Parts: sequence; C-alpha cells; structure tokens
Amino acid sequence: MTNDLEIFLRNSQNTFIKKLLIRYMVWNESKIILSYIKEFIMEKERVKYLTISESGPGVDNELFSLKDEFKLYNVIVRRYNDLYITPYKFINNNLQYSI
Repeated sequence: MTNDLEIFLRNSQNTFIKKLLIRYMVWNESKIILSYIKEFIMEKERVKYLTISESGPGVDNELFSLKDEFKLYNVIVRRYNDLYITPYKFINNNLQYSI
C-alpha cells in the first residue's frame, strides 16, 4: 500500500523544499512516516526546515525531540507553530512590505 506522503516525496525528489510541515492523525502510522522522512528527506538533505506534528485521540505530539538526529543531515527541526503561517500573518507581513 502506497500512501500520499510517499507519493509526494517520490515525485518531488529533485526539488529542494525550504519549509515542510507535516501534520497527521495518529493511527499507528508514526513509524511509517518517520521511515519515509528518513529515506527521502534526511539522507538526501532536501529540506531546510521541518516540523512533524501528530494528533489523535488523546495524542498531541511534535517530533521536536528528534532535532539532534536531523541536525546531522542539515535539517533544522522547528515547532509546528513556528513554521505555520496563518492567513493573518501572511497578509500582515505582505502589507508591511508593500507600503
């Protein structure tokens, strides 16, 4: 079974991604997602900033604890809310530069 994340990562192998935010519901898939991240992102150094957030019944985690492991591959792990851009932030930042 192939999932959407694997397809996305395979199809974007020749693309450098500045910020990659992954947020998913936990249904015993966290190990699968981490294996894809290690195979397609860490080993090939394709992402500058990465955040992985998992949520589900009784679960709300960020994989920020793996930041040292990712640092070895020049990937900076940040908290989800640090990289997530709300529409308000986007509009506010763009208005500052257009005035």
